[in-house]
Amino acid sequence: MTSEAAIMLCAGQRLDAASAGATGPAALAALRQEIREELARHAVTIGYASASAGADIVFGEEILARSGELHLFLPCPRADFAAQYVAPAGADWVLRFERLLEAAAEVEISCEERLIGDDTLLRFNNQILQGMARIHAERIGTHARLLAVWSPEAPADPGSPADFMDQWPELEHLSLIDLDDLRERTGSGGNEGTGDLASGVNALAIGLSPLVVRAIFFADMATYTSFSDEQVPLLWDFLAEVQQEVEARAKAPILINTWGDAVHAAAETALDMADYATVLLDTIAATDPKAFGLEKLPRFRVALHAGPVYVGLHPLTGRSMIYGHHVNRAARIETVGTPGEAYASQYFVALLRAEMDALQHEARLLGEAYRLPYRLEYVGKLQLPKNFGHEALYRILPAAENPD
Repeated sequence: MTSEAAIMLCAGQRLDAASAGATGPAALAALRQEIREELARHAVTIGYASASAGADIVFGEEILARSGELHLFLPCPRADFAAQYVAPAGADWVLRFERLLEAAAEVEISCEERLIGDDTLLRFNNQILQGMARIHAERIGTHARLLAVWSPEAPADPGSPADFMDQWPELEHLSLIDLDDLRERTGSGGNEGTGDLASGVNALAIGLSPLVVRAIFFADMATYTSFSDEQVPLLWDFLAEVQQEVEARAKAPILINTWGDAVHAAAETALDMADYATVLLDTIAATDPKAFGLEKLPRFRVALHAGPVYVGLHPLTGRSMIYGHHVNRAARIETVGTPGEAYASQYFVALLRAEMDALQHEARLLGEAYRLPYRLEYVGKLQLPKNFGHEALYRILPAAENPD
């Protein structure tokens, strides 16, 4: 019996330097057959994965063998990824990695930071994989399924297959390939079987991560220069009134800074940040500027992004701050937004979608109703300034605006 999923994600434990030479061809052939059967069982035509040596690459090869569409997400730049997560398994795996990337429909680098092996980057990459697969599945009218290739003895370290399973809410949409069971069935033992696929998990991790994943908000008042100096105090009064309403309706960001007409904030979840941004924009639009002596309404461009960032104190002001590539990218997204709207990166919407789906699934298990609070409207890939390349952007809109 076929259970159509169409889209499948793979979370596979990787081969490392210690295990690659000991993993026999019979075990890898058996793993390939298991993956092939799972893809056929669920009529999979679209695959999402990273590309570590081992199950990830085998999964990608099998997607392509089915003439499927393969989407690859790497937690760090391509050369760094190959050096750390592919090359230790041998030159043949590097060649297969390069061929896979050339044949993939999409290759995304989720983090530009060069903290290779950092488990925060690995977990974030898994979160992006999950969210983008969910968005893709909704677009084509199906659901996403997770294939976890793991060893029960392996720890659930951040970024590992076990950790991915812990973040996956729908057990009914989960497939498992047990590497220990596969080793026993192929007659491999000791250091000769697929159990060694798990032996090096997180062996390259650098320890305690200096990074945390944050949802990031950047806003700039597009109409600020149109206000005269005499009107600026009135404008601050207007914004003070707006802020009181926002505080009553949305969870406050864990960090917020301002300079001039710009606002920068951070939250622990994309849902909290989406709530804050939409409430802010709605409140500004609903507040009468004439009540404050202003002739026109101030309008903000709002950018929403997410990613691993550094957290610290500003050396001059002593105030809390976040910094890093993803903060800079959020600032670049703000410049291409439309006043009065919230533009979000694909990384932000990936986290948002995964968070909303998890809450909806939890509510379903409890017999409660939960309607997704937001819908995501794709804008397109826009060019960002200052050599930041292109970014796939979405509008974050209340679900109430969905047509009946």
